[in-house]
Amino acid sequence: MKKTTIILLSIMSLFFCATAQEDEPKVAVGVRVGINGSSLLIPRSTFESAYSTNYNSEQAMKVGAVAGLDIDIKLKEKLSLQTGLFYSWQRFGQEQGAVFTDTNNVRYSIGSVNQYTVHHLRLPVMVKYHFSTNPNHFVIAAGLYADYALSGEITYDASAVLTQENNQSTKYFGNGTLNPYKAEKQSLYYHIGNDEYISQYDLFNGKMLKNFDLGAAIELGYQISKFYIGVHADFGLLNIARPEFFGDSFVQRNFNLQLAVGYRIN
Repeated sequence: MKKTTIILLSIMSLFFCATAQEDEPKVAVGVRVGINGSSLLIPRSTFESAYSTNYNSEQAMKVGAVAGLDIDIKLKEKLSLQTGLFYSWQRFGQEQGAVFTDTNNVRYSIGSVNQYTVHHLRLPVMVKYHFSTNPNHFVIAAGLYADYALSGEITYDASAVLTQENNQSTKYFGNGTLNPYKAEKQSLYYHIGNDEYISQYDLFNGKMLKNFDLGAAIELGYQISKFYIGVHADFGLLNIARPEFFGDSFVQRNFNLQLAVGYRIN
């Protein structure tokens, strides 16, 4: 809540500064729609420390959608402040695995294939440079964004092999869905080996991922009179993995790439 208040106050300050630049600042309002691709950025430190050994993760972008209100406030002849409010529907796949041994010398070999679907509300604040004052021109922008995950779903297909000291192995298979942003008991459903009997394992009582995110944003686009086309990238700066679930050493950050077209209303 404090982070959100700070961001809102910062945006208000930027609007005040923009208004102070000119007696009659020009504010352009438009709409944007487009497609996006998302993934999770996991630093090398996580691969080296998570589960003690042999952790790996691969991401696969899937096509999502983005739409929202775009606001451009003129600061100077070739400089403007860009903000707005956008809804983002994001999808991506993840394959991960790990091999480790616990304190009882039980060796775990685990893996899962996860499919993410997440609904975001995003507010960017960027400084935009216009390469020309002509109606048709290139623009470049950079700044920050604040993001809030409204809801989401993870569909998982997981397996694990537990090997005792006497080399006796037990195989587990599980699949299902869960909401990583919902503060409730999360459970995995599994069966042992080829047994068709389904068992429930209480995984965690709380949220897996943090709703709030803050990051850096960059954009390159082309203005064609009232129309606009641009490529936009968001790089999350905060760790969205909750330590209560993943542990203190596990880090993952949001990444989103967008291709959007816009139309200026005024």
